[in-house]
Amino acid sequence: MNSFLRALGFSKYKTKQSMRDIIAAASIYPETMDYINGEDGKIYEFTHFYGNSFGIKFYGTEADYDYEIDSFIPFVEGSDYFIPQDLCIEKRYMDFSFIASCEDLRVGVSIIFHLINPIDYVNIIYGEKVIQKYLVAFSALSFSGTILLPITQSPGDAKRRQENVNRRARLIAAARMGDESAIESLTFEDMDTYAKLSKRIRSEDVFTIVESSFIPYGLESDLYTIIADIDKVDEVKNSLTGESVYILKLNYNGLIITTAINKTDIVGEPLPGRRFKGIIWLQGKIKTISAD
Repeated sequence: MNSFLRALGFSKYKTKQSMRDIIAAASIYPETMDYINGEDGKIYEFTHFYGNSFGIKFYGTEADYDYEIDSFIPFVEGSDYFIPQDLCIEKRYMDFSFIASCEDLRVGVSIIFHLINPIDYVNIIYGEKVIQKYLVAFSALSFSGTILLPITQSPGDAKRRQENVNRRARLIAAARMGDESAIESLTFEDMDTYAKLSKRIRSEDVFTIVESSFIPYGLESDLYTIIADIDKVDEVKNSLTGESVYILKLNYNGLIITTAINKTDIVGEPLPGRRFKGIIWLQGKIKTISAD
């Protein structure tokens, strides 16, 4: 069972047996259905939405004029696309699921995420169109979150922060091309930051020093702990269970992640301008711009 089901308002569905009726209804009356021809026959994707932008995708095969559901994933869709660096997508060894990685200069490290539209991806790579570029929109599910107050800033701090993000992105881009002076600048900058943190942590709370963070969590490659600004908040109800779900637009250094979390799993009141700290399962949706 996927423990992130509760993020979308399915907190009472904790076993595969409890999901039986949902799986049956989704395979018989899906809102959308797509398929591809696999090695062992057709692989089907049934999608059912339980809110404006979130739902469950079910994957199965055709057997004796019926559908056998093999796996499913809860998802929330992001809508803020960006052009990734060094996008790589690989199929996982179990079930019909794909893991992807890319780089973004605003983060500075490789970002690993679960691909939520694998059928589209397979159709893209086996299609006849010439791909000019890929676009990615990030989303996430969370089962644990805390709201933090924003850090007090002077009128010019926000502008200086954005300038620093842009400057660091340029340095990272230059370092990737082998620029030794950029590598040296980044190294000294990290050392200086560490020295300042070591001094301030003695008398200040860590969350008044660290404005944002994006750190891998545990052994799963697509799980992260994140501290990010909240740009937008929507509260929606799961159409089946009636549970309330927050859809948060999280802003990490300009990278937007549409995040869903059950209202009962968040501590504090999420409002634009505040910060979110929590554990997320990072997801991503891709689309392309063709050359023609």
